Amino acid sequence: MPSYEQNKNSKLWSVRFRETDIDGTTRQKRLSGFRTKKEAQYGYEDYCIKKNAEEAEKAAARANEKPEDPNDMFFDTLLSLYYKYKQGRIKTSSLYEVERKINKRILPYFTGKQMKDIKPIDILNWQNDMSSQFSFNYTSDLMTMLTAVYRYGEKYHDITNITVKVDKPRNTEPKKEMEFWTPEEFAAFRACAEDPTYKMFFTTLYVTGCRRGEAEALSWSDIDLKRSTIKISKSLTRKSPTAPWELTTPKNVSSNRTVKMPPSLCKMFKEYKEQQLEEYAEPKFVFGGDRPIASRTTDRYFTDVCEKAGVKRIRLHDLRHSCASLLISKGVSIVAVSRQLGHSNIEQTLNTYSHLMPDDQSKIIAELETVSAQLAD
Repeated sequence: MPSYEQNKNSKLWSVRFRETDIDGTTRQKRLSGFRTKKEAQYGYEDYCIKKNAEEAEKAAARANEKPEDPNDMFFDTLLSLYYKYKQGRIKTSSLYEVERKINKRILPYFTGKQMKDIKPIDILNWQNDMSSQFSFNYTSDLMTMLTAVYRYGEKYHDITNITVKVDKPRNTEPKKEMEFWTPEEFAAFRACAEDPTYKMFFTTLYVTGCRRGEAEALSWSDIDLKRSTIKISKSLTRKSPTAPWELTTPKNVSSNRTVKMPPSLCKMFKEYKEQQLEEYAEPKFVFGGDRPIASRTTDRYFTDVCEKAGVKRIRLHDLRHSCASLLISKGVSIVAVSRQLGHSNIEQTLNTYSHLMPDDQSKIIAELETVSAQLAD
């Protein structure tokens, strides 16, 4: 695990860690000259990605050397072939995220090893190590990625898939209640948001239930103020290997949708547009102008307003949950809610939002009491 420290004199941060070469040699490594601890963390991640990419290139050079036994193939080589296979089959941003996680959390454990030398106990030990550091969901996600690599190797290179012998991680974490804001809580939050851009951005997420990336990608051509609609046909991702951000297709086919705005939200957009046009002649983005709003600044502002308003701290993504929970509590059909959110199927909506808000639970108890009382008579 990396360790971070700040120089008392220069105030600069550095990170120390151990790295293992493909031949198994282990040595101490130090990166320095970072202004903040966060920069040091990002610097370490970037170094790991670059280092693993170099190792993957070395492994790719061995890819043409076809072993007599497929299981003689090195893990690095299989991983390189897997990445090439996934190119064009999933979104670039998704592939970048997969590579980032695998290179950082999986590759260091199995680099330089031939597939025949990796045993089920090795994968189990790796999985237990991940479980001790990260959440169940994150560990399960990593295990799914490793399994996908093995399945690819089994299907196209006749490599033995030993992941089928490894028990999946068990969820010992207590089930977390989904966080959301009531209309009163959001109203209190919104009243404390002074910046017009962020205020409109948060309102859009809460009222429409759209995803953060979908809202960040909006241009004024997507907002029809006459018909009171928002066209969602793209998403902004910051998981790009070549740029700080890029516009991509939405999460799935069903995510391409047109959302109807309530009159009050449409009025807010009209007023907001007039304000933005005073600063930008032809703004590219509804939220941000010439460039999309900065992700970290948005998160920081969201946290600050939460504290100022005195409302419970939720994630920015929970504004989407809040919209869905509110619609369901008001009796809106699950089919309509699923379309509003752009889910790929109704089952996803049911699995995520089958809960009811507290007020509705009390109503259910009251109705059941009426039935129960009649039966008692």
